[in-house]
Amino acid sequence: MRFIVVGQWQGSASSRAMRLADGAAAVAADLPRTATTTIDVPTGAGDRLDTAVARYTSVLTVSGSVAAEAAVATEAVLVIGGDGSSVLGASVLVGADTAVVRLSGSSGFRALNRAQPVAAETAALRLLVDRPSELFPDLPVVPASSVVVAGTRGTESAEAAALDRAGITHLDVDAATPDAVRAAVERTGAGSVFVHVDLDVLDPSQVDGLLEPVPFGIDGAALVALVQAATDGRRLVGAALTGFAPVDPSRAVEDLGVILRVVGALSTAARAA
Repeated sequence: MRFIVVGQWQGSASSRAMRLADGAAAVAADLPRTATTTIDVPTGAGDRLDTAVARYTSVLTVSGSVAAEAAVATEAVLVIGGDGSSVLGASVLVGADTAVVRLSGSSGFRALNRAQPVAAETAALRLLVDRPSELFPDLPVVPASSVVVAGTRGTESAEAAALDRAGITHLDVDAATPDAVRAAVERTGAGSVFVHVDLDVLDPSQVDGLLEPVPFGIDGAALVALVQAATDGRRLVGAALTGFAPVDPSRAVEDLGVILRVVGALSTAARAA
């Protein structure tokens, strides 16, 4: 498996960016160096360029760098680090026969509105499935019927209704059992799968280093079981693991046990393919 690490920054950066960079670096320290590539994140706030996406230029740069690295890989790719928008560039790995499984505490399907730009991470799935053609023109558009979202909590009614209208299967934390996820992927008819794990799918008691912890999530063992269910009998073409942001680098080690078990589950699925 190839690893693309998102999060190295140069010069001044926001506290949020530094926490994400520290999280990516902590995970990268346990990865094989010869199989790992690190993507630099632009400094500065970025410009939305009159789009519906805050910091659009920065998100576009990072997604382009990730896409370029992922496109030349000869084996399954795991993108690690950054917030949920890191999955955008990795979408070049998604083909016509690929199901996309998002394991997250949030749906990532926030509406896009130029009058009120949103952070790309809150609309990451929307940007993959239903975006204006001028946004991220070099990335594929993922069919809604190929998407499964699982592990969500507190989804706003408008967002849930938008998922239903789009035809996206979404399972809240109570419904997201391994059997339910396995069945949902089966219904897509896909022969391969891409898995996006945003760590806010976990309960905050499991991982301390979350930017916006959402209570009543799943535990590490349950997350590994969902990854295994999502990839059962299907080729893993790629994956993303996002949202690790330790408050202090010295505290990152406390969370690595859970995170590395998830990395291990994805690596095992890639080898099985």
